[in-house]
Amino acid sequence: VAALTAFHRPRAGILAEAGPDLLALETVPDVDEAVAMLAAIDGLGIPAWLSYTIDGERTRAGQPLEEAFAVAAGQEQVIAVGVNCCDPTHVPRALEVAREVSGKPVIAYPNSGERWDPVRGAWTGPSRFRPESLCGADFAGGCCRVRPADIAALAAACRDRSLPAVLVRR
Repeated sequence: VAALTAFHRPRAGILAEAGPDLLALETVPDVDEAVAMLAAIDGLGIPAWLSYTIDGERTRAGQPLEEAFAVAAGQEQVIAVGVNCCDPTHVPRALEVAREVSGKPVIAYPNSGERWDPVRGAWTGPSRFRPESLCGADFAGGCCRVRPADIAALAAACRDRSLPAVLVRR
């Protein structure tokens, strides 16, 4: 954690000097890295969201989501927690855990759910991005291979449910 904090602190300082409204601590694969990133932004006076990349009910490093989201509980600078760049079918359960464990608003911006085939050098399978599965989030959007039409459908689905959403596109 100390080495990761030392890695992230100078970058966080440079970002803070630019005067952002918010820092996105995103695509975090591991609880230790989340702890380090939170330490790196401590004292900067800039709010942040913390977003993990996950596989099922675990971080990419294999830790349970309960453990992952617990690091944000009680952290004043963290305004939301959630998931990004993950299979969209894993989002609903992750959001439940995130909200319950952290007590914070939740954010989700999954990828399309397609798989990369390194042998063929191509994306395979259909998109599994379903806007309605994200409407449980306080903030929702899309990541890799989520298309403008998907974001438009997400905006419509959330509007139909009178839910607020910040739509992010990476």
